[in-house]
Amino acid sequence: MSRHPRGADPVMQIRFSFESDEESPPRGRAHEGRDGRGAAGREGPAEPPRAGFGETPLTDPRSLGSSALVHLLIVLAASLTVLHAAMPREAERPAPLRGDIGPADTRADQGRVPGTGGGSPGEVGGLGSVEFRAPAAGSDPRGPGPDPAADALINEILPDRAPRDLERALPGPQTTGIGLTPGPGTGGGGGSGGGSGGGVGRGTGPGTEFFGARENAHSFAYVIDCSGSMVARDSLGVAKRELMSSLNPLPPDARFAVVFYNLKVRILADPSGQQGMMPATTRNKGRVEAQLRTVGPDGGTDHMLALRTALGLKPEVIFFLTDADQMTNTDVDRILPLAGGVRIQAVEFGRGSDLGGGTPLRRLATTTGGTYRYIDVMNFPKSAGGF
Repeated sequence: MSRHPRGADPVMQIRFSFESDEESPPRGRAHEGRDGRGAAGREGPAEPPRAGFGETPLTDPRSLGSSALVHLLIVLAASLTVLHAAMPREAERPAPLRGDIGPADTRADQGRVPGTGGGSPGEVGGLGSVEFRAPAAGSDPRGPGPDPAADALINEILPDRAPRDLERALPGPQTTGIGLTPGPGTGGGGGSGGGSGGGVGRGTGPGTEFFGARENAHSFAYVIDCSGSMVARDSLGVAKRELMSSLNPLPPDARFAVVFYNLKVRILADPSGQQGMMPATTRNKGRVEAQLRTVGPDGGTDHMLALRTALGLKPEVIFFLTDADQMTNTDVDRILPLAGGVRIQAVEFGRGSDLGGGTPLRRLATTTGGTYRYIDVMNFPKSAGGF
């Protein structure tokens, strides 16, 4: 190891050899002599080389550009993460449940349950036809009715169950829910029909309903068309059965009258022979039921005569059932001034679907505060005569 001149920094005298050093000597260095000493050794320590722009990573444009791009991506990712965490999330909704509903076999197992089983013919019951059996004369198909006092109290306390302008009749003849042809209780049920209309009665007092139109009042008048057109599909027989179903829930302190009409008017009488309003006692109801056997479909119709007669009895509510044949808006204009505060619940027996529109009967009912119901009689069972 050679000795260094005095005063020289040994570290500065170390020389590192690279390939580039052999090709071209570094800048700022003098040519060395044969003995390894150059001008730097004689004149003093050489200055370290200085790197120019672009010769180091901190000054290389490509390195600077890459670094800036990486930092930009980091800032963008952090911003998206904060934004996603700060935004409110929509509550997850439960997935809807879907399923298929098919017919179920509801027939009784004759091996376990004594009897002939239930349901109508068919693979699963209720899909075939049901034998028609007429109810026994004088029997109440609904059985014992509700307590009249409790029913009146509930109807006075509770509000109407549905707005009149929203309730619509379900397909089929609108009745009190007991059916038009009650059976003995051993068969299955089924059927279809069409109809429209609806409403819930207003007022206070005992409650009842007639073909689905419910009312609360202390006095009722039933005005029923018995003209020749009511022979179709035993329409008059259906009306009689519904009449008794409507009378049965009335308590004795309620009053009622029954008016049948064609070109003439017939007011049913009580046991003493007095025509007009009568208390809803069991005896008076039985007397009215006995007189129904003498009423048959015949003749034409005079709607205005029947309505004027019923309004003269001064009931709170009139249940008016007709096929509305030959009723005009002129007739309605003549009746409305006589109605006063009487509510007219109108039920129309027609053939085919309800075409809607402002019929005279619908206008009569809605103007007096009542409701209008349309029932297609073609869904009724045929009468014994085949009509």
